[in-house]
Amino acid sequence: MGKQGFCIVVLGDVGHSPRMLLHARSALNAGWRVDVIGYKGSRLPEDLENHPSIQFHFLKELPRVPENMPRILYYLYAPIKAVLLALQLFYVAMFNVAAPEVYVVQNPPSIPTLHVMQFVNWLKQRHIIIDWHNYGTSMVSKRLGEKSIFTKLVSAYEGFWGFKATIHVCVSRAMARELLYKYEKRGKVATLHDRAPEEFHQLDVEEIHSLHSKLRLEKLVQEQTLNSTFLPPINTHQSLLTEKRTANEPATFRADRPILIVSSTSWTADEDFQLLLDAAKQYDDLAKTDKAGAESFPKLLFVITGKGPLKQHYEEIISKMALERVVFITTWLSPEDYPLLLGSADLGVSLHTSTSGVDLPMKVVDMFGCGLPVCAFKYPALSELVVAKSNGLVFENASELRSQFVQLFRNFPLDQPQTQTQLQGMRDVIKRTFQATRWEENWNSTMLPLLRNLDKTWSDSQMYAEAPVYHLGRRELESHESEGEMNDEE
Repeated sequence: MGKQGFCIVVLGDVGHSPRMLLHARSALNAGWRVDVIGYKGSRLPEDLENHPSIQFHFLKELPRVPENMPRILYYLYAPIKAVLLALQLFYVAMFNVAAPEVYVVQNPPSIPTLHVMQFVNWLKQRHIIIDWHNYGTSMVSKRLGEKSIFTKLVSAYEGFWGFKATIHVCVSRAMARELLYKYEKRGKVATLHDRAPEEFHQLDVEEIHSLHSKLRLEKLVQEQTLNSTFLPPINTHQSLLTEKRTANEPATFRADRPILIVSSTSWTADEDFQLLLDAAKQYDDLAKTDKAGAESFPKLLFVITGKGPLKQHYEEIISKMALERVVFITTWLSPEDYPLLLGSADLGVSLHTSTSGVDLPMKVVDMFGCGLPVCAFKYPALSELVVAKSNGLVFENASELRSQFVQLFRNFPLDQPQTQTQLQGMRDVIKRTFQATRWEENWNSTMLPLLRNLDKTWSDSQMYAEAPVYHLGRRELESHESEGEMNDEE
């Protein structure tokens, strides 16, 4: 395809923008020269940082108004910040990046990204692709309310500057339908579902032993909690989850290990983390009062990864919780260790609520890439990804999530987790369906045909690549339909 230019624009932490980094990697593999504009924050994957055909252009990040500050400060500061960012972005995109064939712009954030890049694209007479992860309007509305004048201004801005593009790429079919029929966007409208790359996979027992001998999560438990009875004794040839009789013998799961549950969060108001804390407390309370005894309720270790403004707030709440059979620890993992942790876990939890109702949680994509079943907060578009009782479970409140923990883990065979039929059945479905297509294959079949026809124009918008997320077998489909019928009856 030659050394055509592919410029990615994301007004966010580039290292914490997995979808845009996957775009970059796929474009490199297809022979494009790649430029990335964004903020320098989290560490970049080594293969991208050291690639000779990619160049990163980091913007100076301006401070943000803290979540707990008066709203008036947000109103006063936001316009100033938008102007300063617009000038900075315009200069970098216009003068630091050689004219690419196409600009791929992440939305949100909408302001000032959309109007600056539309103007730069008009001046350079290239092509622009808007990658719709969500709506900027819905995110502002979540914080300020639908009736806020600022929300209405963002809605007008996003509607005008996001109206036309060569291609509108969406993370879900529900979003694509809205852009096409509700908002009547001009340009090609395509659905590119997120997929995990090949390095995301389920770990075997030997890999889990090696990983947890290195991560030493038990140290974080000791540092972050006062629960002295939670951890099992860890001696030579033992990790938190596994053990070996001798150095040369194969690893096995420990019968006294905790259940490992992983949740990744952005620590913002968009995710109700209190819901997970409430469900964990209910589980702990039930274990104390159950007639069969607490031992039938295995210990749950929640590892929470991610960065965000409310992290310290919730860490303070967690530190005051007096739980016996549940422990929470928070950490930040390298891009290399994060998929390994998911591949070693028993369950994933997604608290993503979706401000728009039509985006999909990337964290669930990562979990499915590792063959990890999930409990996910229910909202309209989620069924494109999580098929309830097939590859995961869905909940709407803390009580339902607690019931799912009890259903999945009561009398759990800790030393032989593969014999737990429900969780193993979900893993099998994920392997047969979701893991059948990885990101690279998905990108090559959806994006490449579009990129090869950038100069073709359409007088009207049209839907492109309206393919299902993945194909369910008859058994999974019947299960999904029967659940829908039961919900209808309720």
